[in-house]
Amino acid sequence: MRPLYALLLAALAGHAAAGETEPVLDAAAIVQPSLLSGPGYSVAPQAQVHGFMARFEVTTPFGALTAPSVEMLAVRAAELPAIEALERAAKSEAFAHALAERAKKTGNAVWQVVTNPVDTLIGLPEGVARYFGKKLDSWGSRAQSASDRAARTFGADGDPFKTPQAPLGATREPVPGEPVPPKESKAWYERVGKEVGREVRRQLDYNKMRREMARHLGIDPYTSNPYVNARLDALAWAAVWGNFSAGMALDAIGGTAETVIETTGQLNAMVWQLDPENLREKNRVRIANWCSDDFALRQFLRRGGFNDSLRTSLADELDALKPAAGCNDLVEIGAGTRTELEARFLVNALKLIRRHAGAPGGKLVVAGAAIAWRAPDGQLYLPLPVDWLSWTDAIDAFFELPQWREKDKTLLIGGDASMTALRELTARGWTTDVRAAYDGAPAYAEDISQGLRRAADEPAVQLCVGDVAETSGCL
Repeated sequence: MRPLYALLLAALAGHAAAGETEPVLDAAAIVQPSLLSGPGYSVAPQAQVHGFMARFEVTTPFGALTAPSVEMLAVRAAELPAIEALERAAKSEAFAHALAERAKKTGNAVWQVVTNPVDTLIGLPEGVARYFGKKLDSWGSRAQSASDRAARTFGADGDPFKTPQAPLGATREPVPGEPVPPKESKAWYERVGKEVGREVRRQLDYNKMRREMARHLGIDPYTSNPYVNARLDALAWAAVWGNFSAGMALDAIGGTAETVIETTGQLNAMVWQLDPENLREKNRVRIANWCSDDFALRQFLRRGGFNDSLRTSLADELDALKPAAGCNDLVEIGAGTRTELEARFLVNALKLIRRHAGAPGGKLVVAGAAIAWRAPDGQLYLPLPVDWLSWTDAIDAFFELPQWREKDKTLLIGGDASMTALRELTARGWTTDVRAAYDGAPAYAEDISQGLRRAADEPAVQLCVGDVAETSGCL
């Protein structure tokens, strides 16, 4: 905990708190200035905190983007040079010709399987059907596995993502003023189309070319950025159809790797070197060193909000922590995540533990959808890699869970927290560390001392995070 807070919070700990509303923050109050604008992009001046993460609206030459956290804002800003490089490559003579040729060839039977799976599978030529036979046979067993998994609960407490088991699932609540996004279709034929699409890409060396391009640009090949993916997909396909060598393709693109990696942190090289199937198997073997539930592990490798890069990061953290117990619960929660934001929360929680909890070999402890750590010395650590912790009704209920009723416990908050939240945590006996550092932590502003707004048209309210005189004046 910051030394300044200790006496003040202890003196005020007996005051009851009403549930807070998550605020609108000045973007400059929470993010380092270098992230708020750059060549060709700008960030809206206010950021709504939703589910304890700050949401940023970004304007780019390629279209608008929403970054649902400070970490994702840094990732999206770092990817912009890669988009520009891909744009330039697409306009080069070699790629332009290959793109045009590829457009002429997408009417063949194999491509129809990807774009129109139901009609095409019915009338597919027998030879092509045999080619995909083993893949088709596997879909039935996968559907059965999915049904088995659906019938399995997350322990006696039910769904771990429901309140009061916040905050991991807090971002699932609708964002005020925004339409509810449509649910992803789970129709069997859409899954079939995706499976056949993956098989086609493997046969055409598409995945390898795409990973090589991503590595050359220094970006995650499994990024969720729609502007990156559309361009990277198109150029990887064009290179395959045009019989480009890797060198020809990469020379046409140019490189931004040093800039991007410096900003976003080093990815495990395996995400570029291995195809998705081999990477997934490599991660399965690594995680199985710490998890005994093979079924839960297989589900984690195929379901949830994790991409293969984030699964690799989770495996890296498990190898470093060497948990004596609790890995099975971790991968069950991982399989239940819905978004990249939730997946990153779990990975960053493990990073916080690794940085602050001392020696490896402790135990992962689960409370709802939260992961805590019982260190070998008995100390309990609860990592919350959030941008801004408000004392909402859900958080109040979360910290009333019986798992937290003990003495030696430390809360690790990646970002910051309201004064009310810090006061309530002290009342419950937590030692609280805000701005807790960890590898790859977001680029938060140096001092969130100004700029809190509950609505965009309200004047800024000074926060109690300055010097002693400033703090005394706002209590």
